[in-house]
Amino acid sequence: MTGSALAEGSVSARSPAPECTADVHYDQNGKSWPGYYAEDADGRHCVPFTATHKLAPDGYKGDYYVDEFTDAKVRAAWADCLKQGPACSDPVRERVKTFIRPPFAATGTVNPFGKIDPDGDVDLDDIRRPKFFGQAPHAEKIAEVDSRTWIVEVEVPSERYEHDALNVAPSKTWKVRGWYIEGKGVENGQGDVVRPLVVMVGGRSIETTAIHDPKDERVWVYNAEKGTYDTAKFPGSTEVWGSLQWREYLRKLNEAGFDVLTLDKRAHGISGGLDTSNTVEQARDIFRAVDAFETGKGLRIAGSDGTVLTGDAAAGKLLAGQKARDVQLLIGGASQGSLVTSHAMYLNFVCDRAFEEANEACGAPLGYNVKAGIALAEFVHAVGYTPRVLIEGLLRSEYHVPYIPTGEILGSVPEWPAVFLGRGLWDMAGGLEGALDVYDRGTGLKEIAVVRGPHAEGAAGPENVAHLQDRIVAFSKAVIHGDGEVPGAAKFSNLRELVLSAPPVWEESMKPAGN
Repeated sequence: MTGSALAEGSVSARSPAPECTADVHYDQNGKSWPGYYAEDADGRHCVPFTATHKLAPDGYKGDYYVDEFTDAKVRAAWADCLKQGPACSDPVRERVKTFIRPPFAATGTVNPFGKIDPDGDVDLDDIRRPKFFGQAPHAEKIAEVDSRTWIVEVEVPSERYEHDALNVAPSKTWKVRGWYIEGKGVENGQGDVVRPLVVMVGGRSIETTAIHDPKDERVWVYNAEKGTYDTAKFPGSTEVWGSLQWREYLRKLNEAGFDVLTLDKRAHGISGGLDTSNTVEQARDIFRAVDAFETGKGLRIAGSDGTVLTGDAAAGKLLAGQKARDVQLLIGGASQGSLVTSHAMYLNFVCDRAFEEANEACGAPLGYNVKAGIALAEFVHAVGYTPRVLIEGLLRSEYHVPYIPTGEILGSVPEWPAVFLGRGLWDMAGGLEGALDVYDRGTGLKEIAVVRGPHAEGAAGPENVAHLQDRIVAFSKAVIHGDGEVPGAAKFSNLRELVLSAPPVWEESMKPAGN
């Protein structure tokens, strides 16, 4: 749903009424979105935000966005749609094709070095390292971490959808791959330096080792004929737009002392697999990797000096020698990576459940030493704050693929020890009140950082992206330091104040006339 239709729900009674409306350019091309007035140095501006898609009914008793959007409820919604016939179900089946699709594999399409067969036997030296991006024309700062970076490869099982629909044998395994960057350590508030690990999971279509040509500054082009801001195409120069910004998140966290792990999600980039969308399995892959770092089982790693270690020889080389269940973990991600993060937190603290079948039993929580969840372009608010209930019901009911978290995950937020939310104000992922709802549920250290920008964490413009990167670093350090609040975090008491807490920096397509 785009355009003025988003403004129909507007905001709940707990939030101040919108003061104005404004058109939204990239990436929604929407008219008359609700907003609040900001007094900027260059004048007064209406700052728009994503309205709440579906408000709780008047007089509703209970926890609406948890209770009415559970796994069982979204499956029932899809069953009801089927009963209504093709007029309801056909459009949903068409939209779900976006999620049931071939793997993302752009790495190596511009420069052939780095192109591998993710499902084959791979020479780890054929995978791009950080130093690759230090050469012209990239000149990325990520090259600075090359000497302390390991290429990692972890064996993971195939999944239900692949078995049922794609003729993959249940015994088949895949390899997920990425970078492990060793850090110098972080001060823990007690005078000691510790070695926590931040796991960062990229958004949908993001490939860690894909080329993003720095001359391709904007993800959009203006279509004068239609008056719209359309997604740009970069033939011959960029493999995946946004990879450059993503690598900077990794670098800045490592520069702050953290060990950093990023894995291309299964069926993305240099990782194997055929299903791009099962975010619960992608969440499990995080814990599988951490276990493998301790045991060496199904593990291969390659250092900057060309050393390749396998199995027992690789065991204990990472995590600064710590045990998998002892190392302090901060799990984060952007967009689809935030879905993975949300499911990882639920698996770890509440219930080990696959969400592939209705009425699954709830296993014991995994119980790793997870200290925080970090969500950019966040979906922690779960499906109730989005217009995608029927899509999620179809994915789960017919494909056994859970994608967007359901109410169970939103309801688990009080169990998270700390939570960071970063997002654009006009993020298509869901209403801004959803982020505020998540924040209010948090019982430990917490922060929301918002910017005047759209969904993708790399598309809000250099200043806003740098702001989000810096806020994540400040939050992560505060978690390990044991602080009661995050230094420099925005202060707000309602939705209006949250909107106005965004830095007065507009994403390029939204700059007011004359700026």
